[in-house]
Amino acid sequence: MLPMSERIYCCEASAGQPMLGTAAVVDVWLLLEYRPAWRPKAMTDNALGKGVRGWLARGIEALEGQGYRVRPQFIRQPEIDRSDTRLLVHHDGVLRAFGSGGPGYDGLVHTPIESLFQGESGERLEAPRYFACTNGQRDLCCARFGLPLYNQLRERFGERVWQVSHLGGHRFAPNVLVLPQGVLYGRVGTASGDAGDESVEQFAAEVEAGAVPRRHLRGRSCYPKPVQAAEGFAGCDDLEWVALEEGDGQAKVTFNHCGKPLLVNVAPTEEPVPVLASCGDQQLKSERPYRLVD
Repeated sequence: MLPMSERIYCCEASAGQPMLGTAAVVDVWLLLEYRPAWRPKAMTDNALGKGVRGWLARGIEALEGQGYRVRPQFIRQPEIDRSDTRLLVHHDGVLRAFGSGGPGYDGLVHTPIESLFQGESGERLEAPRYFACTNGQRDLCCARFGLPLYNQLRERFGERVWQVSHLGGHRFAPNVLVLPQGVLYGRVGTASGDAGDESVEQFAAEVEAGAVPRRHLRGRSCYPKPVQAAEGFAGCDDLEWVALEEGDGQAKVTFNHCGKPLLVNVAPTEEPVPVLASCGDQQLKSERPYRLVD
């Protein structure tokens, strides 16, 4: 049982824990603008109308029926009072934006999501978009650390920055999803990454240049978790995942790097690591982070 004499923030208690290989595995990100306050389980506990809920559920079911792993999220930009509602769809390195054409969701729900996904409609977004997890109702760390990061990124990139609902991994807050890069980052702008604002500035500069800031890397969401970890341990950019072979308690990951094969072996730690997974937890949980295998 954890002591209750003072507030414990899970991201501070977990500052030294490895992050590689902890991103959710996602083929299709569905990011729907939803402006009201987010509840702890925002995607299932919300005030969306029955028609919008059905449209979203049918779209997810259709894409999952095609074999895609789909992750719906809410997004918002409280500072902007726009006249329509946005849906952002990301798959295979391409991010597209769709607008409702007016207030509410009517202009979106008349088109099946799978049709938007398969077509060439919408606005293709090339420049990086930053999605900072700020769902404080889900975990205190997301508000305490995510909101300041959102504001810092907004000062630099304006409308390219969004708040996003629960991304997972509260203990790595503040968490940031970058699209169309398709990479999830943690501890952005904290002392465990670098040094306060300087870390945010450096992180953003690297992302804008097309690089992957590995000190904040949790994983590339389209990769299986062992491959996410292997990319971080590889220590170089311009990697193309080629193969994954799992057995004997480890994973052998092959990348193509500048036309040559690069093999990276990873495995879970032999001993479990106790973690405080969420600020509201009363008990520690056991996890086995990935390690590099010689």
